[in-house]
Amino acid sequence: MLFEVFRKFFVLYFYSAIVLFGQSTDNVTSIEVSQTDFPIERPFTISVIIPNSETRPAINFPDIVGFTKKGIVTSTTSTEINEKNVISQVITQSYQARGPGSYRLQPFSLVVDGETIYSEGATLVVRSSASNSSMPNLAQNTVNVVPEGSAFLSLRASKSAIYTGESVALTLSFFVADNYPYVLNFTALDKQLQAILKKIRPVNSWEENIAINELKPTAVTIGGKKFREFRIYQSVFFPLSNQTLQLPAVSLQLIRPRPIIGPPSAQAEKVLFTSKPLVIAVKPLPAHALRGRVPVGLFRLEEVLERPRIGIGQSVRYTFTVAGEGNIATLPAPTILNERTDMDVFPPEERHLLSHISNQVRGRKSFTYFIVPHQHGSITLTNYFQWIYFNPQTARYDTLRPHLQLQAGGRSPLAATNTTVPTATTGSREITPEASVGKSLYAGIEAMDSTRQSISISSLVRAVANVLIVIMLLGMIFVFFRK
Repeated sequence: MLFEVFRKFFVLYFYSAIVLFGQSTDNVTSIEVSQTDFPIERPFTISVIIPNSETRPAINFPDIVGFTKKGIVTSTTSTEINEKNVISQVITQSYQARGPGSYRLQPFSLVVDGETIYSEGATLVVRSSASNSSMPNLAQNTVNVVPEGSAFLSLRASKSAIYTGESVALTLSFFVADNYPYVLNFTALDKQLQAILKKIRPVNSWEENIAINELKPTAVTIGGKKFREFRIYQSVFFPLSNQTLQLPAVSLQLIRPRPIIGPPSAQAEKVLFTSKPLVIAVKPLPAHALRGRVPVGLFRLEEVLERPRIGIGQSVRYTFTVAGEGNIATLPAPTILNERTDMDVFPPEERHLLSHISNQVRGRKSFTYFIVPHQHGSITLTNYFQWIYFNPQTARYDTLRPHLQLQAGGRSPLAATNTTVPTATTGSREITPEASVGKSLYAGIEAMDSTRQSISISSLVRAVANVLIVIMLLGMIFVFFRK
């Protein structure tokens, strides 16, 4: 009887050890940073990606010397893996550089849901703006609106005329002058805002809402006069048709209980503030074979090729990332050209990341392909991929094309070599490790990163724990039969 109990106990523990050992460590929380070489007008971001999570924990992001924290944006990414849609939480901290130069992001760690994750840091190179060599004054906050008194409601748009599919930001704010002689209180704001949004939300448009978590005043200057701005609503819209956006005047009711100086009023007074109507012209896109089917915005191409050389029949990852300003969530995959038998291109895994910065929606959408060549030779990827879009600044259609090449067959590939090329239609810059590829066992060893770990710390600890459990069980068996 005792032996039977012990046998079941042994099977239970041994099964648990196998289950623990077999747990997958792929879906772990990770840290992702944006490009480390960028112009000064573009923010730097640190993102924490939490796979298969429905909660968004508070994260204490590090400070960076020479940068100012601009806010945290939460979003979700959708990745299609093995025909399954995996939703991940993404928490992004934006940083704005105070001036051009080279900065060091020190190695740091973050605690996410009790788990500590690490980043090796990076060197950040901030370039001067091509259009404006001087750094803008970040402390200055001037709003371009027409004052309608010492207190007024304003509905304004970031642009007065746009193309179909181009972004336009709408902002509803209440302004009150610093020398306004009365105290004003908001009342039933949520209920009033719902009624206002029914009137001002453009129809037939894609909306990316910029969340406003608290109603707090911001000091602004209008026409040389100091005001406090209470931003009530802000959102970015992408019109899907060329109909003019006509937004009516809306009203907001506030309570005026008493003057700042003087005796209090016998009864609180209700005051109604009304904005002016707004008209935004929407222009149709120029004639083109793909008009209405291509995205609109300012985009650039960032490429990553897992390794530049592979053998025949082997697979390699190629990531085609479209980054910039526009309706990132709806960007289509690049067009595959010349579908021939010399190379297989498998459907991509898609992943996108959004960030709301000022009045713009920026981000990136990545398409990761598996490529399998079947013939020897050099494969020029520009002959296989292209991505067409409309640039509203130049009013022209443009195309993003790869600049990387893949060598198939011949000499053996370099292990653990990444080739990353941020490219655009105006040019490219390629970074490849200088390593000789020969028949020697040590060829290319100078290009290999000895700091990279082949196994994560968590999986190593789990494996050691499982081995200890097995040893203890064997010890129990030995003691049991010894007696």
